[in-house]
Amino acid sequence: MKNLVIVESPTKARTLSKFLGRDYRIEATMGHVRDLPEKKLGIEIKQVTDNYQFIPEYQIIPERKQRVAELKKIADGSSSIILATDLDREGEAIAYHVFHVISSNEKLKMENKKFQRIVFHEITKQAIKDALLHPRDIDMQLVDAQQGRRILDRLVGYKLSPLLWNKLGKRWLSAGRVQSVAVRLIVEREREIESFKPQEYWLIDVELAKISEKDQSFLARLVQIDGEKAELKNRQEAEEIVNNLKTASYKVSNVEIKDALRFPLPPFTTSTLQQMASTRFGWSAKRVMKGAQTLYEEGLITYHRTDSTNIALEAIKMARDYINSIYGTPFLPAKPKFYKTASKVAQEAHEAIRPTDIRILGDYDIKKLNNDQKKNIKIFPEDLGRDAQLLYSLIWKRFLACQMKEAVFEQTTIHILAEKYINNDPAGHQIVYLLRATGERIKFDGWLTLYGKIQDSEFSNQNNNRENNDTKQLPSLVSDELLQLIQVLPQQKFTQPLPRFTEATLIKALEEKGIGRPSTYAPIISTIQDRKYVEKIERKFHPTDLGFAVNDFLIKYFPDVFAVSFTAKMEDELDEIANGHLKWNQVISDFYAPFYSKLDLVFKQADRVKMDLGTTNEKCPQCGSQLVIRLSKYGKFLACLAYPKCKFTKNIVEKIEIKCPRCNADMLIKRTRRGKQFYGCSNYPKCTFAAWKKEDIK
Repeated sequence: MKNLVIVESPTKARTLSKFLGRDYRIEATMGHVRDLPEKKLGIEIKQVTDNYQFIPEYQIIPERKQRVAELKKIADGSSSIILATDLDREGEAIAYHVFHVISSNEKLKMENKKFQRIVFHEITKQAIKDALLHPRDIDMQLVDAQQGRRILDRLVGYKLSPLLWNKLGKRWLSAGRVQSVAVRLIVEREREIESFKPQEYWLIDVELAKISEKDQSFLARLVQIDGEKAELKNRQEAEEIVNNLKTASYKVSNVEIKDALRFPLPPFTTSTLQQMASTRFGWSAKRVMKGAQTLYEEGLITYHRTDSTNIALEAIKMARDYINSIYGTPFLPAKPKFYKTASKVAQEAHEAIRPTDIRILGDYDIKKLNNDQKKNIKIFPEDLGRDAQLLYSLIWKRFLACQMKEAVFEQTTIHILAEKYINNDPAGHQIVYLLRATGERIKFDGWLTLYGKIQDSEFSNQNNNRENNDTKQLPSLVSDELLQLIQVLPQQKFTQPLPRFTEATLIKALEEKGIGRPSTYAPIISTIQDRKYVEKIERKFHPTDLGFAVNDFLIKYFPDVFAVSFTAKMEDELDEIANGHLKWNQVISDFYAPFYSKLDLVFKQADRVKMDLGTTNEKCPQCGSQLVIRLSKYGKFLACLAYPKCKFTKNIVEKIEIKCPRCNADMLIKRTRRGKQFYGCSNYPKCTFAAWKKEDIK
C-alpha cells in the first residue's frame, strides 16, 4: 500500500513526483472539489435573537464528481493520505473539503491518523522532506477565514444582484463586495479628471556654457527671483523674465558635490510582482499569476501568493555565495540585508517570491556571464515558454539585487546667479535670478550592474526630484566662474489631473487602502472588466456608462457597505478570523443584520434608474423609427425606438482619424470577447492589421 499525496494541479503533482519515491502516489484534485451551489444562494440563514447563523450548503462541484470518486477509491487502498495543497486560505480550504469528501470521520478533527496535512513554501527536495517530517492538522482558522469570505461575498452578490436587476432593468447585472469598491475608485478618479481645471504655468531653462566652450553646454532651471520661489503663471510674466535673462550676466554661485546611495528594492510580493510585470511587459494581473503559478508548480520559485518580504536565512546565504563567486566581494555587503514588510497584516512566516535555486538562470541572464562563470549555472527549462522565462528573470534579478551593495552616484548641484540691471543702469535696480543645474555620474554600479543601464523604469520611483531632465555629467566649474549664455528656453505648461488607473496603479491603490489580499487582486481586475463596469483603453481603466450607473446606485443606497474604509475593515476582520481572534459567524452576522434591513428598504423605496445612453440621427431601415443606443452584457448597440414592435438592431461602428497602414481603409475601434479595446482594419478579413494603441498604427 502506498502513501497517497493529494495536491491541486497535475503540474504540481509531476514536480513532487521528482522528489518522492515509489512509496508515494501523487494525485491532483484539479482545483476545488466542493463549493456553494452555482444557481442558488446555498446558505441557510437562521435568526437567533439578535444574531444570525449561516449554514453553508456545500456540494461537490459537478465537474469534479468523477475525480472525487477516483480519489475515494485510491484513498481506500492507501496506507496514509497526505494533503499537500497550497499553504494559503484557499489551499487550506481545499484540504478541508478533500478530507471531508473522502473521509468517513464526520467530526473533521483529523482524528483519523491516516490523514496528514503538510505545507511548504517551495517545491524542492529539502522542503518536501522537511514538510513530511512535520505534518500537522488542518488549520481550521484559515478554513474559517476562507469560508467567511466566501459566504460574505455570496450574500452580497446574491442579495444585491436581484436589486440591480429590478432598479436598472438588466437581469445580467451583478454586484460584488470588493469589486464594487474597485469600480468606485475608478469612477471617482474619472470624475476628478472630468472636473479638473488646468492651471497655466511656465518653466524657464537657460542653456549655458563655460566661456569659449560652447560645445560643452548644459541646462539650468530658474528656481528663484530676488529670493522668492519662481512661480510664473502666464505668458506675459514669462516673456518679461525671458527678456531680462537674455541680457543678464551669469556666474557660478556655488558648486555642491556629494555622493548619493541608491538602494535595491525588496524582493517581490504578489502585488509588487503584478505591478512590475504590468509596467515592464504590459501584462494583466491574471497573466502574471498564471505564469507565477507555473513557476511555483515547476519548483522554480517560492509560493507566489504572499504579502511578506521575509527571506529565509538559507536563501540569503545562497544569494550571497552567488554574488561573491560571480561579481566579487566589492558587490557583497558586509552583512545580509533584511527587509521590513510594509503590510500590517503580512504573515512573516511566509516568504517573499524568490528563486528556489539562484543558479538557475534564464537565457537572457546567462549571456552576461563568461565561460568560467557558466560552469556552475543551471539553464531555465525551455519548454515553459517565453512568458515564464521573462517572469522568472524578473524575480531572479529582483531577489539577487536585494542582497547586493547599493549603487553610488556622484551628484553635482550648481547654483548660478543671473544678474540683470533695469535699463542697464548699474546704479539702478538690480534683479537677481537663481538657477540650478543638476547632474550625476555613477561611481559604483552595485546592484544596478544586474540591469545593464542606470535609468531603468523599474526603479524610477527612487530617482531624486530634479528641476530639469538634464542628468548628464556637468562640466567642471568653480564658484564665481563666469558663464556665457547660449539661449533661453521658456516652456508653457498646464497642471495635469491624476492619471487614470492602470492595472499596476490600481493594484497599488488597493493594497495601500487595505482592499483585497494577494490572491484577490487578479480576480478583482478580471471581474470588473467581465461585468462591463470598466473597460481598458490603451492600458488605462475607463468606467463605462453602466459602471457609473451601478456605482452611483450602490453608493447612494449603501454608502457604508461600499465605503473604502468599511471594506478595508472587513478585510482586517477576515485576517483576525485567520489569526483566531474572531469567529467567522459573528463577523458575518454583524455585517448582515444592518445590510439585510437596508436591502429590504431599498427594494421598496428606491426609484428605477434610467440610463440615457444617447440617440442618433439614423432611421430604422425596417420601420423608419429613430435608432437609439442600448446596452447589453456584450456592450453598446443600436436598436429601434419602436421595440418590441420592431426588433431591428445593429452594431455601433466607431472610426478613428488614422487610416490602415496596409490598405488605407478606415481603422475601427473594436473589442475582444472580454471587452478589451483595440483598433482593427475595416477591411477585415481581407486585411488583418490590428493594434492595441494608436501610436502603434504606423
